Amino acid sequence: MATQMQSAGTRFAIDTGGTFTDIVVLDEGAGTFTMDKASTTPHNTLEGVLAAIDKAGVDLRKVDRFFVHGSTTALNALLERKGVRTAYLTTRGFRDVPEIMRYNRREMYNPKYHKPPQIVPRELRFEVTERLNTHGEVIEPLDEAELREIARKIKKTDVTTVAVCFLHSFKNPAHERRAREILLEELPDVSVAISSAVVPEHREFERSMTTILNAYLAPVVERWISNLQNELTRRGFAGEIVLTKSDGGGMTAEAAKGSPINMLFSGPAGGVIGGVYLANVLERPNLITMDVGGTSFDIATIKSATAGTQRELQVNGYPILISTLDIRTIGAGGGSLATIDSAGALHVGPRSAGAVPGPISYRRGGTQPTVTDAFVVNGFIDPNNFLGGNMALDVEGATKGVSEQIAQPLGLDVHRAASGILRIVMSNMAEAIRSMTSETGDDPRDFSMLCFGGGGAMFGAHLMDELSLPAAIIPILPSAFSAWGMLMVDLRHDVVQTIAKRLDGIDASTLEEHFATLEKKGWEQLMREAVPEDRRQLFRSADMRYAGQEHSVSVPVPASLNGPDSLQKLYEAFQTVYESVYGYRLSAPADIVTLRVKAIGRIPAPSLKPIERGGPDPEGARKGRRKVYDFLESEPREFRVFDRARLKAGNVIVGPALIEEATTTTVVRHHHTCAVDSVGNLIITRR
Repeated sequence: MATQMQSAGTRFAIDTGGTFTDIVVLDEGAGTFTMDKASTTPHNTLEGVLAAIDKAGVDLRKVDRFFVHGSTTALNALLERKGVRTAYLTTRGFRDVPEIMRYNRREMYNPKYHKPPQIVPRELRFEVTERLNTHGEVIEPLDEAELREIARKIKKTDVTTVAVCFLHSFKNPAHERRAREILLEELPDVSVAISSAVVPEHREFERSMTTILNAYLAPVVERWISNLQNELTRRGFAGEIVLTKSDGGGMTAEAAKGSPINMLFSGPAGGVIGGVYLANVLERPNLITMDVGGTSFDIATIKSATAGTQRELQVNGYPILISTLDIRTIGAGGGSLATIDSAGALHVGPRSAGAVPGPISYRRGGTQPTVTDAFVVNGFIDPNNFLGGNMALDVEGATKGVSEQIAQPLGLDVHRAASGILRIVMSNMAEAIRSMTSETGDDPRDFSMLCFGGGGAMFGAHLMDELSLPAAIIPILPSAFSAWGMLMVDLRHDVVQTIAKRLDGIDASTLEEHFATLEKKGWEQLMREAVPEDRRQLFRSADMRYAGQEHSVSVPVPASLNGPDSLQKLYEAFQTVYESVYGYRLSAPADIVTLRVKAIGRIPAPSLKPIERGGPDPEGARKGRRKVYDFLESEPREFRVFDRARLKAGNVIVGPALIEEATTTTVVRHHHTCAVDSVGNLIITRR
């Protein structure tokens, strides 16, 4: 990988979405991007990946760099409960921790609330004699004979993998490591995951569930990655495969096989990575990213050119201790179904037509109207120019579906019914953004909106008005922007250690030793991945809280703690971060809970090639006019239509206008102006 990272060549990225699989290919020498789409194949996403490579005409034998992929394999396996049969091994007396969970009720006022089903049934949860105290000291040694007997019991089942989580193993992993050795001796065909390797942090329940889920998903992800590697190798690919992680970093294929839990939100992360890159390029440090795909609407905030992250998330009721970008998702996309309930109310989403059968207008057997069908009916989409003219849309079928299933039951004409579909889904999107920003104490009006995905450019101007945002930005390659963003990914590894001590009860030299140990592990990991030394970076942080509190905040830690007042400065930094999060500070002492080192292997980000410059007049890119029923207005308007590929830097388009490209359409409303920047991004503002 070292040679590949230092020489110019070709690299490409693929994002597997709910409806389409997007591919973006970068010619590093020319600085140019090309993109294409293939239909996602839910039964086997590898088919969609290979179809995208073929459709884009990528000769894998000539790709001397790497392939970055955002995969939904791990998340889909968890949501659909298609992981493998898993056993659980823990300290005697703690067998039922995963089932007891927490005492708090996730849905306080739902009388039908039930805990999520167990990943590991009780008969496959085993206890072994061993015990460490809170300092990691051995109270009772591991009973190896007992463990071998347990292994023989497991052998009689059809278990594929074993998750091991011993009490306080994050302080001392010796017992877990020995348990793994014994299990692999007795069960050579079974994979073993130990919590001290997966997530060496405190909080027993969350640590056990994260380890269980990692074990549950590992064989599925390993099989998928191996099939991908084998197929690409067969086609002559000699580069490196990089998988995007939930935290916006990347990891090699081999690392992903052992840590599939870090791939849960691999796909949506790409758009946020690209958003951080553009926040710096555009000098707009505060952005709300919105990704409108076929099935979902994903949003995230970027503040001061940094994406928000979280240390714990819930997926289907299961807590998972991983670092992940703070991305919120609702079921609102181009394939979201429009239905009328028994009370006569119109609903849009969260159910989706997905890739199969898709919207009615796709001619793939869809029978229920969708958001995409509503756009077609109201004239926003040119049915003869969809996917660059490679897919003719069925306007008549879409109109009939909206008319018969929505308009007639509601007593509306077909265009008002289609507008109702679009208004409802837009309101759902706006409410999701308000909810996210209110939780973090942010004002949406302080953010510009970066709009991408197949539908982002179509909703961006309307959401800008709804939320009173200063600008809506349509980036280059908007419908494949998540794949484009993946080309900006860096290799990233988190190395952590929970110490849980009072800050005034530990000396700076001891803290420095802990960080040095973590940094050594991170440095060695990057060495194993052949990252050149000048591209390796290490960043320290600590999870800190006031003494007696439960939740902590992440505090940056300087590269050295050898100064005489280094701990006092760390305490002051903690207070500053705490106040920025909660709005106040205390004079109480602080706990330093978990130490973290982020090891980053920098992959040179591609530079954006400036487009040809022109004057303000965009008439050279004009295609014609079209009557469009803007869903926030009562009457149709004549929209001028432009070809985005022919626009020049400096062009200014005054709405109402549509800016078409092969895979999406940008809407410029009648009171908006759209300016084209130096690299081709579209900046929409109100006049």
